[in-house]
Amino acid sequence: MRIRFLTLIFLCISIVSVYAKGEDSLGVAKQESLVKIKPVDYSKSKLSPTGINSATSSNYKRWTGLKYSGYIRSYLQYRRMPQRYNGDVAARDLLTVNGLDVAQDGTFAGYQEPLLLLRVEGNPTARTWFQIEYALDNQMMGLIRQDTSSAIRNQGSNANNRLSAYRILQFKGGSTTKIGDFSMTAGGGVNWYKMSPFTMWNYEYRDDMFERYPWDPDQLAWNKYNVFYNSQNIARDSRWGNTATQGFIIEGKNLPKGFGFAFLYGKTDNSGGFGSYNTKIPKNLLAFRVNKGIKSHVLGFNFFEQLGFTDGTAFNRIRQQIVTTDGKLNFNTFKIFYEVGMGQWQDGIYDKRAYEFLYDEPGSDSLLTKVGKNSYMAPTGRNFGWRNNGWKNNRAISVQFDFTKEATFIPLNLQLFSIGKGVVNVNSQVLNSANNHAVGNPANIATGEQYDLTTLTGAITDIGQMANNRQGVYLKHEDTYGRFKLMVAYGLSQEIENDTANSPNMISYWHQTNPFTRSRFTYFQSLTGPYNRTTSMFRRTYEKFTITDTLVDYKKSFNSLAGSLKYKMNMFGKELILSVYGNYNSVSDKLNPAPAFNDKAFIRTGYFEFLPFYNIHPKLTILGTFGIERVWGNNRVNLADSIGNEIKSNNVPVFSATGKTIDQIGHAYGFGFDYDFANKAGLYLRHRWFDHRDRNFTKDYYQGMETTVELKIFF
Repeated sequence: MRIRFLTLIFLCISIVSVYAKGEDSLGVAKQESLVKIKPVDYSKSKLSPTGINSATSSNYKRWTGLKYSGYIRSYLQYRRMPQRYNGDVAARDLLTVNGLDVAQDGTFAGYQEPLLLLRVEGNPTARTWFQIEYALDNQMMGLIRQDTSSAIRNQGSNANNRLSAYRILQFKGGSTTKIGDFSMTAGGGVNWYKMSPFTMWNYEYRDDMFERYPWDPDQLAWNKYNVFYNSQNIARDSRWGNTATQGFIIEGKNLPKGFGFAFLYGKTDNSGGFGSYNTKIPKNLLAFRVNKGIKSHVLGFNFFEQLGFTDGTAFNRIRQQIVTTDGKLNFNTFKIFYEVGMGQWQDGIYDKRAYEFLYDEPGSDSLLTKVGKNSYMAPTGRNFGWRNNGWKNNRAISVQFDFTKEATFIPLNLQLFSIGKGVVNVNSQVLNSANNHAVGNPANIATGEQYDLTTLTGAITDIGQMANNRQGVYLKHEDTYGRFKLMVAYGLSQEIENDTANSPNMISYWHQTNPFTRSRFTYFQSLTGPYNRTTSMFRRTYEKFTITDTLVDYKKSFNSLAGSLKYKMNMFGKELILSVYGNYNSVSDKLNPAPAFNDKAFIRTGYFEFLPFYNIHPKLTILGTFGIERVWGNNRVNLADSIGNEIKSNNVPVFSATGKTIDQIGHAYGFGFDYDFANKAGLYLRHRWFDHRDRNFTKDYYQGMETTVELKIFF
């Protein structure tokens, strides 16, 4: 979508005028969207989302409750790497404007981050409301990336001097009626939504507090670190953890007998992608939820389906379905949240018409396999259907218990889960470790792993993170002891089966030191890095290690320990918050109650970080970071020779008695400041030194530094 540059100037003038007047145009809906707070129950407060009191509907003058809000930001980053990965072009010296790399060998890559978010909302009548949200980025390419296809400067390319719709162009409206509250969300870009962990609900990775996010909420900097100290979490946009969809969402709440519902139709990032009009993939998402409140409890039924075809020929069909029931049960001394159901995945399916068109008529010599009355599967298809795998490989079970001090003497959180390999949904909290056919464009399956960002075989998961073809238990304790905030956690899980027929015998690990920096070496690709083991996704990278065993008669087992400690004190009359966090993981061929601390484990990882935050002035906070990460392997995973080359046979890692194993170490050092020059405007600077090396795989080595500067104004 194109917008004339004068429009941007007009918007900026409007923003500055509001800021200069000191007006607070943030309504209730703004607060809910930008800050994670408890939503208002409009049915009890008799307020619409924009704050109009429906009890005074007879006195309300139509269209008088209009508001606008949002933010404008500028985010600059410069990185200098004296030692970089050879072959990773994006690892050269880098300059980004709002997350987009604009001066790196003439390429056009990077994370496009919003320049402007604009929200308009109001009440046409006392019982109806609407909200329009629009976000855009602006590369301001100009002479930084001069187009060479035309002799006339800045002509011949639509990438120069442009504004473009970014992520959100969302329309939302609702009405309060006698039988309930109804709303509809529609639009292009992205609609963010959350339904249930197995259907629509992205996992929230733990990130440190040193980095800046585009979705950082509207609040003074020191308030953000206080929230982090008090809640043991990071203040985020209320939509953080939601799944990106495109299409229509219809909701009903406060219906008779305590019922509610949600209905979704459209696309996700793996149902052809938001640009599927280019890839010609007629595949869509259909999902719905029905829930009922019973006193303080809530019970629900969920359905999720990706339906359609995986290419423009309308021959190759897909079946992806998940059906679950869930409940939130609130008792005096404990709470239970459960979700139980089944999922299936089948692709490469042809109906009878397509089958006969391709093969003239069914015959015994055909390569297709019959999987239904009038359905046939190609040999390249993946058959994780209910009839083929049954309950063992298609079950989806998760149960969480939250116990108070009165129930267990100390607060405890216990989670049990068991998820079969047939439950494949990259739009959910379940990490995909068992199906490399879940990519957005099926054409990428044939190209191998290069464009597969969805399959992380044998992934080492965080405490609380689930994966398919996995069952396990997590136990966590969080509490306050004076000024100390303590968290300790333990995790144990194991594969349900070692499915080497459908996926390699591998282990995947996401690097926690300098994760954002690493992810920008290459953007959204797999098989990168000096040894082609790295998968880069949004703001993090996974590295895949190959197990070289020729006999696989075991199921991989995963052990995890994690802990954090925070302390708040006064130093020279100013508040100081100190935070430390660490975790340790091991992957073995046997189920053990405790992590392995020797080379009996295939892979061991350790991570430690230290973060200080010092409020030296009401408007100024200084902060620092230190992190160290270690990864060790044994001689049953990737090995290197004496000069650092990986030992392979037919391009596959193999065992060698003289080989040397994985031995990685990485560091992060940094400082920064947050300066609030107004209640709704701030300047944020970060500077980081980073390095990483493997002592045996000598090509796995980089070091450098980067600086980021962000100016952000809310209105």
